[in-house]
Amino acid sequence: MSRKARQVELTADLSASRAFTVIVAECTDHWRTNEAQLLTSRAMPHLHQTRVGVRRLRSAFSLFGPVLDPMPGARDVARRLRTLALPFGAARDLDVLLDGPLTDDLEESEVTALAQARESAYDDVLAILRSKEWADAGAAVDELVAAAPWSGDDVPVQDLAGRALDKRWRRVVSGGRRLHDLRAAKRHRVRIEAKKLRYGCEFFASLYAVGEPRAVTSDGEVLTGPLAYAWHVEDVQSTLGILNDQATANGLLASVGAEVPPVDEKALVDAGVEACAHLSSLPRFWR
Repeated sequence: MSRKARQVELTADLSASRAFTVIVAECTDHWRTNEAQLLTSRAMPHLHQTRVGVRRLRSAFSLFGPVLDPMPGARDVARRLRTLALPFGAARDLDVLLDGPLTDDLEESEVTALAQARESAYDDVLAILRSKEWADAGAAVDELVAAAPWSGDDVPVQDLAGRALDKRWRRVVSGGRRLHDLRAAKRHRVRIEAKKLRYGCEFFASLYAVGEPRAVTSDGEVLTGPLAYAWHVEDVQSTLGILNDQATANGLLASVGAEVPPVDEKALVDAGVEACAHLSSLPRFWR
């Protein structure tokens, strides 16, 4: 079974650098536990959770930028992980396509070609995970954490959290208002900022004992405060993700000569605008 993300427990008396080390410990355990399983299983859940662990870690680097900037090479660690992990996305895209309904009406030869491409993509992922470059990047993360606390703007974590969440909130809401005017790459940037905002809400949730906003999940679970807000942000992320996933799927289908199904892009963008507008109307729990 894949290891999923877990909540971290922070207290208001922690410095930002110490809080960063707590969050990184969770993200790296999330990533490395699934990585170990992926190396032997080549299974979709382990690939997905490995990617999520690395992306959560990279988001932590972004959210804690003000305390990391004085540390030489800190930003480079996150960039190295991003570059090395890029091929993971190709494998994940093929997993999603092969596991979804778009392949139901394909010719057997087209499905076989996609399955072969998936195996090749997994070969690439496992080669990276076994590489010296990957090991070195992981060691660089560990060394950075071991050196904390660092000199510089090491403020109380709650001060940093409010500023970090505000920054991503502004980018999501501002981008959401302009989605119809943005090209696909720019819309994808809005989705990435939503992802950082969501992870930030989850990372900092224990710092805010508030009851609003509220959300009820599809399983009937009632969420409040930061976790409810994260749930609403995930709706923005998912809505914008449909646009990106459709474009990716179309490219993969075309690569094996399959017919690309039509899509109502305007309706998808409209849904993204609506999700962003709803998010902007919610009370910001960190304020």
